[in-house]
Amino acid sequence: MNSLHAASECVTSPLVSSLLYTHPNDLVVSRAWPFTEPWWAWTSDTTTCRWVELLEYYTDPTQRTVQEPLEISSRGMSPKKAHEVTQSVAYISNLFHSLGMDPRGVRIVDIGAGQGYLTRALQSHLGTTHLLALDSSEIQTRGAQRWEERTGLVGSITQKTIHITPTTLCDSIDEWIGNTSSQGEEESDPVPVLLVALHACGSLTPDILRTFFIQRAASSQDRPLWTPIGIVAVGCCYNLLAPQDFPLSKPMTTSPISLASSAYHMAAQIPAQWFRTPESRADAALALRKVVWRAIIGARFAKLHADYERGPLDGTGDRPVMRRLGRLNNTVYTDWKTFAGVAGERIGVDFGPDNELDAGERALISELEVLHVLRCIIGPLVETLIIMDREQWVKEQLDSGTGDMRVEMVNLFDQATGSGRNIALVVAPPRPSPD
Repeated sequence: MNSLHAASECVTSPLVSSLLYTHPNDLVVSRAWPFTEPWWAWTSDTTTCRWVELLEYYTDPTQRTVQEPLEISSRGMSPKKAHEVTQSVAYISNLFHSLGMDPRGVRIVDIGAGQGYLTRALQSHLGTTHLLALDSSEIQTRGAQRWEERTGLVGSITQKTIHITPTTLCDSIDEWIGNTSSQGEEESDPVPVLLVALHACGSLTPDILRTFFIQRAASSQDRPLWTPIGIVAVGCCYNLLAPQDFPLSKPMTTSPISLASSAYHMAAQIPAQWFRTPESRADAALALRKVVWRAIIGARFAKLHADYERGPLDGTGDRPVMRRLGRLNNTVYTDWKTFAGVAGERIGVDFGPDNELDAGERALISELEVLHVLRCIIGPLVETLIIMDREQWVKEQLDSGTGDMRVEMVNLFDQATGSGRNIALVVAPPRPSPD
């Protein structure tokens, strides 16, 4: 509870709020910097690369060592995906073992299953054929079915496409168990079900939690077909959260906080891993260059158009000229002159043959680089706040009588593999006491 309060206080502090509400696209128009502290003058010094100095100060040097690439060969999966699936299956297997449960006696529902990589791995490693894979995309479901055909698992996994809500999730599991239960299961106690989700986008994790609470609270006289024994869910895409899904816990809703829209986008950043390898460092530099150079083009456009629309002050930097600029190939960002020429064509402005940056723009670039890196550094704190809010909310619901369960946050993946969203929210029965 104290940690949740401390995270909330930090995210809503004046400096952090000003960073979240200040996008480079906004600053280049007005140059109304919200920072008055003496340290800000340091950012405009172009004699060194200030954003690199900042990130080196922020990052633990041990996190910048070069490691050998993961040697994982899994058909159809990238090394990142293979790592996530392997770690998820290992954790779920160990969870069953620690609880003294045979996974073959438990139904597993993979929510947001996508192409079914996790579903098939669970089937293979746990030896269970009681698996339901749900996704909201028919294209993904068909893709998973094709993979089943290639791997010879046809019939062992039930695939279904639904618009996932707590109601449709409960109904789909009811239907599945009703259609696949044996006579013995029909006459016994409710079937145990484990709910899993690997990177549940937006509000999917809160909806899975609501499903858990609803089903656990079902009255005994209703004789529910199933009872949830736990959840292992890794969330992502916080920018797609429904407004009612953050905050959720009593401490956070009693004194609601207001976050900039950009905070939810920043929650996907993992700056601690940017310098881990030469490749990741190059990727980070390119991503930063894209943000800053586009902002400079926006500033030039604004000088030529008195009616330039500033856009919402939500920290996202969204504005019509940026939408017109759209996505550009990475090679366009090789040098400024090439970028400025292509960008000018896209937005309908001829910057002339001499597109070089002047001294003022070079200083501004240095400032914007530092600004954006600071914003990204805040990202993990925002994600932590969202997950801690969910954890506290689950504890509140458990205390309200939904059963004797424990809730934990588990660092499931190695972020160095590219798995930025690595925290699993786990709800499970307490571990048996040692003899």
